[in-house]
Amino acid sequence: MFRWGKVFMTAAVLLIAGTGLWQMAVAQSSDNVELQNSRLAQMTGAMADTDADEEIEVRETVKAFIDKGKPIGHVIIVLLIIGVFFVIDQMRRQMLEKVRGKDIYKADLATMEIKAVDTLVEDHSTSKVGRLLKDVARVYRQSADMSLISSEADFYRQKEEHRFNTFEARMFFLADTSGGLGLLGTVWGIYRGFAAKSMSAGNDDLLAAMGIALVTTFMGIVVSVILNWLSTEMGASFRGQIMLAMEKVEDYREMLIKDIGRAA
Repeated sequence: MFRWGKVFMTAAVLLIAGTGLWQMAVAQSSDNVELQNSRLAQMTGAMADTDADEEIEVRETVKAFIDKGKPIGHVIIVLLIIGVFFVIDQMRRQMLEKVRGKDIYKADLATMEIKAVDTLVEDHSTSKVGRLLKDVARVYRQSADMSLISSEADFYRQKEEHRFNTFEARMFFLADTSGGLGLLGTVWGIYRGFAAKSMSAGNDDLLAAMGIALVTTFMGIVVSVILNWLSTEMGASFRGQIMLAMEKVEDYREMLIKDIGRAA
């Protein structure tokens, strides 16, 4: 039913691997920069003024990397935090449903007596599947029409899917907005780079402009992928839970048919 153990493990591995790759990339970039500077200094004769034993280490934290893309990079991070909040809330709802209705999900309703099923449903009426079966039983007792059971189950499924579609729409909006902001940062950084060049600004201004373009593009893509992946995993978990609830309705129908057959 739930694959969140695997999901969290995968996310942790990806986070650790990404952090390691990022540190390696930063270290490699620093080494390359130092090598280029050393070669340039040797060609210009500037090495005579430097201390041969002095070593310069360049380290960049995640915060410093994000700050290069400000303010757009900060907005992208805010969108990621909002998306994670939505995912945690949705996960909380699904986990509560799993805990509250676990006995119903595990039970084989088709082989149970109707009184035992009614007692089980009443004891777990706080769960969604419990309320669904309770409504199904009420509708059947009032009408004695089996077709109304399917109608009640379809109504339940449509209602739950409508609620989940709201969550998916929010996640898709956050993911698309993150990608759009990354593209906006690219355009803004390139514009600032051309502006700095046209005004004969220093190399620091030009590098800062290029940093905005590259950092915001990277952040926008990464955050968009993360949000889409989380939304996909939540959707798979939600639809699996809905299918289990529909199976319980079918088991309840079979139980009623057997009960009717015994009564006849």
